[in-house]
Amino acid sequence: MRKIPALVVTLGLVASLSACATDAAPGASGCPATGDAASVVTATGSFGEKPEATVPSPIVTTRTEVATLIEGDGARLVDGSPVLIDYTLFDGSTGAEVENSGYDGSIGNPVTVGGSALAPLADALECSTVGSRVVVTMKASELQASLSGSAATQNDDPDAAYVAVVDIRQSFLAKANGRLVPGADGLPAVVTAPDGAPGITVPVEPAPTTQQTHLVRKGSGSTLAADSTAVVQFTAVTWAEPSTVAGSTWTNGDTATTVALDDTTLPAPLRDALVGQTVGSQVMTVIPATDDATSTYVYVFDILGAL
Repeated sequence: MRKIPALVVTLGLVASLSACATDAAPGASGCPATGDAASVVTATGSFGEKPEATVPSPIVTTRTEVATLIEGDGARLVDGSPVLIDYTLFDGSTGAEVENSGYDGSIGNPVTVGGSALAPLADALECSTVGSRVVVTMKASELQASLSGSAATQNDDPDAAYVAVVDIRQSFLAKANGRLVPGADGLPAVVTAPDGAPGITVPVEPAPTTQQTHLVRKGSGSTLAADSTAVVQFTAVTWAEPSTVAGSTWTNGDTATTVALDDTTLPAPLRDALVGQTVGSQVMTVIPATDDATSTYVYVFDILGAL
């Protein structure tokens, strides 16, 4: 199996709620199942440090199961929540360690609960709390399919399972939750689906010739500084008729990504649109065509957190 990858979303296009109640926990209705496969795994050691785990082998499971080893007192995760985790992954057939996250405090990219990337693992985190250590047992074919983007093999060896011991370090908003701000004349209109994904309607008129940035929602969280790393979801569309989606994290695995605002490879117009905005905001920016980019792009960012 290849290493669980950082889910990198390229932002250089200029140049080129909840399924369970807030007090529900794993095993409750609408939350991931608990079961024998997960409950037989033990792990010792402090949260945030690489655990000493015992994985009886072979682990057999026909579904994803979760067991809580340490119950955290942080926010409860809902569908769409981006989370930072540390993990150690084991081969369920042998109990041998396959890989681990390093436990070095690095930021990495978040895993989005309910997203298609790392689907069985991402689904299993719903209803757990930040600060928790959980065991997730899952079919190997389902995890591999979520990495490759293919369908799971139908005739799986029932012994082919993976076991993950996961520390849930931090979570972020599932979508922008700020107050609505009235629209601006001559700029695209934005409507938001229940899961937070924006729909963007571009007006039938010439595109602006200078960058225009407008708040769709005004959040009340911390302010993004020039050296912040923002946790975002975004959609980018072209202004020209017919307007088309140039890129979107909402449709690319429903996966939030991190954006280092001091990264010199980040296009300056995007940095300018995000620096000074607050967590919980939904920000639209229109970036006119240039000699290097012949199209005008409309970006809508949901600012879900800051690091």
